[in-house]
Amino acid sequence: MPLDQLLLYFTVTFFVSASPGPVMLACMNYGGQHGMRKAFYGMAGATCGNLLLMILSAFGLGLLLQGSDFWFSALQWFGAAYLAWLGIKMWRQPIPSAISADSQAPGVSRRLLFLQAMGIAVSNPKGLIYFGAVFPQFISPKQPLLFQFFFLTVIFVMTDLLWMLAYAKGGNFIVGWLRDAEHQRWFNRISGGALMTTGALMVLINN
Repeated sequence: MPLDQLLLYFTVTFFVSASPGPVMLACMNYGGQHGMRKAFYGMAGATCGNLLLMILSAFGLGLLLQGSDFWFSALQWFGAAYLAWLGIKMWRQPIPSAISADSQAPGVSRRLLFLQAMGIAVSNPKGLIYFGAVFPQFISPKQPLLFQFFFLTVIFVMTDLLWMLAYAKGGNFIVGWLRDAEHQRWFNRISGGALMTTGALMVLINN
């Protein structure tokens, strides 16, 4: 993969993972309510859920590449448009009075945290669209498919795990920081602007 595409992929992954979606809020809650030891089981469950979506994406992309170059190109455009839309939505997102995750029972088991986080990851709309439309854009039909998926998967998993760790470690501190309307407004605008920019760069690089 060319260096410019690799940097673009890392940037997209960095900001998509950083956004406080269901998985990150769950990790934040696990760290704040149950401690880091149990939070690691939730992080592992979320990672397994993301890996499952990646496998499904790889299988679907393989079928797509065998079918038509037109549909593969259409998927690339859809992914770029989705990133731009996500960036605009994040930029204009209203600031709620507070951000919090659903509270968990103090005696929740590690297995339950694992399965719960895995379910959150698999059912997360952001993950479904990311792995279905954005992730395949960085795959070249002319290069070995398996190696590319392995390489990109490692980058995603490492980046996502670092963010999950940050959210879990921060716990109530991050929740408190994002409660400030100005902090969250700037967070949304920086993340949204970055996603809109990377969506535009995808169009330029892939065409």
